[in-house]
Amino acid sequence: MRRAALLVLLLVLYLPALGNSASGTHPDEAWHLGTSAEMQAKGEWLTPTLDDVPNWYKPPLFYWSERVAYSILGTNLFAARLPSALAWIAVVLLVLALGRRMYGEEAGLSAALLTATAFGWVKYARLAMMDAPMALGLAIAAYATWRASEEDEPHWLLAVGAAAAMDFMIKGPVGAVLVLLLSGGFLLVRNRELLLSRWTAGAFLLGAVVGLPWYVASFAVHGQAFYDFFVVSQNYDRFNHPWTLRGEAILLVGFLVFSLPWTFLFAAGLRSLRAWREPGVLLPLAWMGAVLVTFTVPSLKWPHYGLTAIPAAMLLAVRLPPPRWARIATGATLAVVAVAALLAERWPLPWVPALALAGAAVAFAASAALAFRGRLAPMAGATGAGFALLFVLFVPGVNPPALPPEAVPAAAGRALWVYDTTPGLFTLAAGRPVRRAWNPAEAEQALRAGGALIASDGQLARLTPMVRERLVNLAHWRRIPGYLPEEKAWRSWRDRDPEAVYEGMSIVALHDGKDAPPGEAPR
Repeated sequence: MRRAALLVLLLVLYLPALGNSASGTHPDEAWHLGTSAEMQAKGEWLTPTLDDVPNWYKPPLFYWSERVAYSILGTNLFAARLPSALAWIAVVLLVLALGRRMYGEEAGLSAALLTATAFGWVKYARLAMMDAPMALGLAIAAYATWRASEEDEPHWLLAVGAAAAMDFMIKGPVGAVLVLLLSGGFLLVRNRELLLSRWTAGAFLLGAVVGLPWYVASFAVHGQAFYDFFVVSQNYDRFNHPWTLRGEAILLVGFLVFSLPWTFLFAAGLRSLRAWREPGVLLPLAWMGAVLVTFTVPSLKWPHYGLTAIPAAMLLAVRLPPPRWARIATGATLAVVAVAALLAERWPLPWVPALALAGAAVAFAASAALAFRGRLAPMAGATGAGFALLFVLFVPGVNPPALPPEAVPAAAGRALWVYDTTPGLFTLAAGRPVRRAWNPAEAEQALRAGGALIASDGQLARLTPMVRERLVNLAHWRRIPGYLPEEKAWRSWRDRDPEAVYEGMSIVALHDGKDAPPGEAPR
């Protein structure tokens, strides 16, 4: 019954509003959306492209999963994001199974619920990003390593080889390295005989057979271009810049922030380090260390790189009952979130997001009360309900879509361009290709060629006066920008003026004597 309740929570938290562009996005998502949509349109499986240019930023396994979803559900945003959401649901279920085997039924359920409701994953697992599928490869490796070593079922090491191939085809060489360090590090301490067995050799062989063919085929077809782009630019060059303390802080602080509101429970779980040789401590440590240490080495790192270590951190958090200080700190964090939700009611909101916000405040307050009592599973469940209300109802209720459906027909069949923004989200919203104009000159060239340009008011102001005077506004809407300065948000809240957080967006074209009188500029 409790496992069924967990599954219901996962479905409610990760699937509704998945296809709504108003539910939020991330700059990297646009690259993946554009690439997979373009591969689908071309019927291409080998070479990822964007704007018809080979795009080897990542291997194509994630794009393949999106293409399968497109084939079943159509080329739309829901289908594009579904593989990521399903991968993360699978990760949580694997954490449940692994936690039960390591610590027992209650702790396993708590670990799964904490993993499912960590803030970073509530955000990123709902996007077409590669983090959740990569986390699935690590979760498979961790579960299979435990079964192979601690339950004397060595054939499970073949699943580790499959997981390495999977992450190799999602993230590149670093994906396989993460799996190798996780499983190999654990076996090096716990079971060296198994590490040196034929099963380990079989895992390597399986990983190579599954993971290498795309690399070989890409090099055979594209030769030096593939080598220079993928091997040199996207892998070697990441180690070819100075390592900085700021970069390391970005990784570690991002990991801690994305672990909220459970960061203090994880910190309390670090007391298990004194028993690091115990298998129930060593495996999460190997998992977490593989991620954080590996991503410490390259000079280029981003906050979300630590996401895949969060399931391991939550396993450590539930091994022992949390001490009083951790319960109080967690409860206080949740109480602050509840108060923040109530304060946000100051904005004059439509009734649906206002009601969702109030419900989220109640859920977070209940979670805070449960945290003070140390009831981890109900606490995490209440937090999940609060996050679902925020991400499924509140955010889409106040944030307009990236491209409203009624705006696309206004372009009247013109080629669509977007100004200085990766166009993936717009491509899926428009249902047809949208190209990128990187600078004012390219934007003006696209307009002169008869195209329609999607741009914000600020971006349109960068065009030359001569061009601006000839612009015709085909459609206009507003959106909350991806980067919202704190000062602007504060003024908007203080003055109860929600309009202050929005920016104007338009589809414009050059006047051709048919659409509108000359000089009718965008609003």
